Amino acid sequence: MNDFGNLATQIVTYDFPDDTGTYPTSYVSGWLDANLGELNLLTNEEFSANDTGAIVLGSGDSASHGLTSQELEIFKTLYEVHYYEKAARDSLRSATYGTSADWITLKEGDTTIQRQNKNSVAKTFRDFSSDSREKLGQIVFQYNRYRSGPRQVHGADSISSHDAFDSTSVANIRD
Repeated sequence: MNDFGNLATQIVTYDFPDDTGTYPTSYVSGWLDANLGELNLLTNEEFSANDTGAIVLGSGDSASHGLTSQELEIFKTLYEVHYYEKAARDSLRSATYGTSADWITLKEGDTTIQRQNKNSVAKTFRDFSSDSREKLGQIVFQYNRYRSGPRQVHGADSISSHDAFDSTSVANIRD
């Protein structure tokens, strides 16, 4: 199985095990393959899939295989956002185009029967999506923060490479 299939199996098995009928591993794998570019945008990397379906970073002989655990978490959370947004849309679609009469509360005497409203289900999925999107923003921020280095280390406050290092140059920098 290729990298997309392995990651899709993990997502379906551990994150959404009760939903295999609606979104099977093949669907999740296809979604991951189609949205690899979004992972690239979030991580500022150049991931691609080779002929065998393996995810590689870079190209040619210098390409490295696989995703780090942080990149896998970003990709899984990206799918989670998609899942909840799609579930919210599907819930609203069934509420809008459904043929059954939608009742929320029935009362007779002391007895009350209350049923979950499809609109509130869609709102719950939207809340889950917002939470996942917030989590995605946090982990992408941390990933980019710790993976990025300084672009330039030359300035008025740096020690020139052709100057000899001595204690007076350190004193001048601190002043």
